Amino acid sequence: MSTGKAVRMFWKKGKAGAGVAAALAIAAVLAGAGLAWGLGMPQEARHASHAESPAVRHPEVSGLRVVSREVVTPGAIAPDFRLVDRSGALVGLKDLGGKVVLLSFLYTNCPEACPLITGHYLTLQHRFHEAVEGGELALVLVTTDPEHDTPEHLQEYTLQRGGRWSFLTGDQVSLQGVWTAYGIHREVQERTREVVVYHSYKTYLIDGDGLIRYRYEGVWQPQDVARDMEALMGPA
Repeated sequence: MSTGKAVRMFWKKGKAGAGVAAALAIAAVLAGAGLAWGLGMPQEARHASHAESPAVRHPEVSGLRVVSREVVTPGAIAPDFRLVDRSGALVGLKDLGGKVVLLSFLYTNCPEACPLITGHYLTLQHRFHEAVEGGELALVLVTTDPEHDTPEHLQEYTLQRGGRWSFLTGDQVSLQGVWTAYGIHREVQERTREVVVYHSYKTYLIDGDGLIRYRYEGVWQPQDVARDMEALMGPA
């Protein structure tokens, strides 16, 4: 029996109110629209679009689908690096010694989860304003798209959003070493009108001794990370 016929039968027999009947009718329209979209795409293309997605082989690149929080006990030494910040200066983890560091990987043209993480960084920046300004907390971002994310572009991006973070870039070789050290899978795919950089959504919370204390995968919530920050620094 079709959904449309079922709606008419429920309506005639009075076994559902107007709201339920309307909801079923809307569902039928939406289902039909979805089916029409699927039928309009060649079967081979539908299968290829799924099979070619890096999320099939590396589900952590999907961001919103994989969310985990790991407490690293007793703490693992955070791999050091030296990259270029938005002012053109070299910055490394050792330069941030004594600070709690929140480290994430993203790129400015990202159309998916990266803007959410950037927004969460701003939320934490406001909440821990005194710690950021006082040099107790460092917010660090590392690009996964060095071809586009030049220091000049990162400066513009940061100023537009009022960020108080260090956004780092560098040459491909230097960045590849950092991505590998922190388990960041990266894959570039050219689509019809754009280049998409699929990458792992991993974030690390590093204590003042340079030890990784918490590891997050996926798009975390700022309140969850804030609690872990307070465990390392005290209440905001």
